[in-house]
Amino acid sequence: MYNIKTVGKSGQISLGKAMAGMSFIVEERPGGDIVLKRAVVVPMNERRLDPAVHAELEIAREWRRNNPAKATDLITLAAKLGITEE
Repeated sequence: MYNIKTVGKSGQISLGKAMAGMSFIVEERPGGDIVLKRAVVVPMNERRLDPAVHAELEIAREWRRNNPAKATDLITLAAKLGITEE
């Protein structure tokens, strides 16, 4: 659905009472278009992970530290998986 809104002399656009109090990400695109995306803003001092999620994330970080990225030999991997060329 499209609505036409006009920027007032103060540089503001009214989105209506239904959007009052909401936060938005303003994306400015080349050519001058603007896209508004609804967002939830969490203050830095209120950002927390559930303890179980935090523990899982720390396990993943430790694994990453102990297993640095390396090139994959796709032929060897396919053989391990039992995949053959047709």
